[in-house]
Amino acid sequence: MTGETFGHDFKQKYFSYLNPGAVPVNHGSFGAAPACVIDKQESLCEEVEDYPDQLMFVDLKSKYVDQLKSLGEYLNIDYHNLALVTNTTVGVNTVLRSFPWDFNKDKLLFHSTSFQSCQNTVRFLSEYFGLRFDVVELAYPLEDAEVVAKFEAKLSTGEYRLCMFDMITSMPGVRLPYEQLTKLCQKYNVLSLLDGAHSAGQVDLRFLDEIQPDFMSANLHKWLFTPRSSGILYVNPKHHAVIQSLPISSQFTAEICHPIAEPVNEQQRNHNREILINKFYFTASVSYYQYFCVKTAIEFRRVICGGEKKIHEYQSELRKDAIDAVIDIFGPGAKLMENSTKTLAIPGMFNVSLPLRPEFKPVLSKALSNYDYSCKLKAKCEKIAITEKKFAPVAFHNDKLWVRFSVQIYNELEDYKLVAQRIKEAVETAFWNEYNIL
Repeated sequence: MTGETFGHDFKQKYFSYLNPGAVPVNHGSFGAAPACVIDKQESLCEEVEDYPDQLMFVDLKSKYVDQLKSLGEYLNIDYHNLALVTNTTVGVNTVLRSFPWDFNKDKLLFHSTSFQSCQNTVRFLSEYFGLRFDVVELAYPLEDAEVVAKFEAKLSTGEYRLCMFDMITSMPGVRLPYEQLTKLCQKYNVLSLLDGAHSAGQVDLRFLDEIQPDFMSANLHKWLFTPRSSGILYVNPKHHAVIQSLPISSQFTAEICHPIAEPVNEQQRNHNREILINKFYFTASVSYYQYFCVKTAIEFRRVICGGEKKIHEYQSELRKDAIDAVIDIFGPGAKLMENSTKTLAIPGMFNVSLPLRPEFKPVLSKALSNYDYSCKLKAKCEKIAITEKKFAPVAFHNDKLWVRFSVQIYNELEDYKLVAQRIKEAVETAFWNEYNIL
């Protein structure tokens, strides 16, 4: 195990591509890859550009499978049930747009804090094809039992074909009881689609082969240190025949992409196990460099960082101190988003409410009731902070303004003090400007 010490010196040594003048506490949005992974990506680019036919016609599948095997071994998942995709949103779209819906009767369920792009995919299917949907309203902080009860109240009606829910919500950054929700879907014979955008590198994913949800998609670039952008799609074996790549590839009609209904020997069973790989390893003439850096990223986490346990221990300890520092800077009334059993917590993120002046109540009320206005106001707050490279994203939720902070192994406590002060000033400036207009 490595003897490396995490923090700013670690950042300077291993994350040298990060701007030294920036204070990075928003890893949760776009991730950051260590220099060795970026260098690997660049060398792959040079190798392929030297003679692209070698990759596309000869090496592509073997390289793809090699990365999948490494990923499956590290995450304790059968790699035959995985496909590499560019990001979680693409994975979710892949499922929703290739699933054989009966638009005359099928209905989908998701929750109000689902990632906007995933919500919009459902709304697109509704507007263009008539897919019906319903929404579970979630206002945090909530106990796990409350979340499960809200979902069960809907699922128990028998109305739904598929339920889409987060493992870890983006904004606010909280953990859902995703294993309980998966079992709940199975209880009511509803298909489960898990948005695991923040899962890989933060939580144990071996439950996929144990509990076997129907679908799950996760980013690798957010927390697993792969280049931007790369992700995985998990597909339960019973759905391998149904799910198609996005875009549909030239191999859609190929024999290797169609299962044998009743395999009678090992060769035919292997054919069926390879279905997902054959559908996804080549989708079009796109960049595959980021996919082929997965092994390098895993090796960095295992050897240089010392493994998942050491990474999460550092994040968790720093998170505790950072929460206290942010609350102190935000001032009286600032609160951590957490429930009584502390099940919302994850190693790499936390949310703290930023108290606002009484004069700003009309501005906050408008932001809470008008989605378009809230997006514009959010952008104004964040732009001010970004200009000084001390940024954390804000969200309007449950009558408050929340700030989400990410915690990574290159961070130290001082980072959160600097960003908390700057985001507080940025929000104050933006709200005063809005107050003078209203």
